[in-house]
Amino acid sequence: MPEKKVKRMALAEAASMIRDGDRVAVAGSLIRRHPMALIHEMIRQRKRGLTLFGWNNGIDFDMLIGAGCVKEAHSAYVGLSNVGLAKNFRRAVEQREIRYVDHSETCAIDRFRAAATGAPYALSKTPLHTGLQENPEYQKEVTDPFTGETWIALEPFHADVAIMHAHRADPYGNVQLDPIRMMDNETDMLICKAANKVIVTVEEFVDEEEIIRTNQQTVLTKLFVDAVVLAPYGAHPNSCDLRYVFDIAHAREYQAKSATAVGFRVYLDEYVYGCKEWDEYLAKIGRKHLESITRMDIAGA
Repeated sequence: MPEKKVKRMALAEAASMIRDGDRVAVAGSLIRRHPMALIHEMIRQRKRGLTLFGWNNGIDFDMLIGAGCVKEAHSAYVGLSNVGLAKNFRRAVEQREIRYVDHSETCAIDRFRAAATGAPYALSKTPLHTGLQENPEYQKEVTDPFTGETWIALEPFHADVAIMHAHRADPYGNVQLDPIRMMDNETDMLICKAANKVIVTVEEFVDEEEIIRTNQQTVLTKLFVDAVVLAPYGAHPNSCDLRYVFDIAHAREYQAKSATAVGFRVYLDEYVYGCKEWDEYLAKIGRKHLESITRMDIAGA
């Protein structure tokens, strides 16, 4: 029997798998479970010319755009939910520093599903006769050969790399989510299966025997995963299902500083460039503050 491949690696090594100009699919939704530890490292490594694919996005897209990593972004929403606008994103679109391709939520899911299943395109009627029918290189009107009805054929989201934050994994890349979780992020598995390479950060590592014992929690097997990285609180300041809640105090600080490009540079210097690795960022946030947003007593219920 061939030796099993260990896919556990350091954050910097995993981020180095992402190349300038890649199409990167980002898992998570709104203020929930985006892979922020990996996004910090991508910014520290000064990735450039990325095209981002997402479903509903927030500080993940906003931070990469504000740091100058992005040339084009596709999503149904980019904002900080109850905290307000994603100001780096808005500024970049208004000043035409990036191209933004708007979708409905269903069209974004359709495009991920088409890529995940190997379909040549996705079919939808949602964009018909709306402003979403722009960007003709990504969508074409087609005629149903059976009914004669008009549909829109959507290009699949063929990503070079997908990045996701999950609850736990073994060193071989078998990834699990807790049994009690927010269902909004179930799109994550489609997002990962749409990509050529998949990098997953996790709250904790467990051994293979534990994965086998709890196999009903496995959402991605090692066949789909190229790298797994330990990153406790790796979605901060986003929530991580029932493990920790959205850090609204930090999100408000982020939004206040991102009101201007100069202010956002101050944020990056303090929390991203000023930290050599994720643990330094967590130390800056503070153990006591992290404990205040933690709900570990509920996660294992």
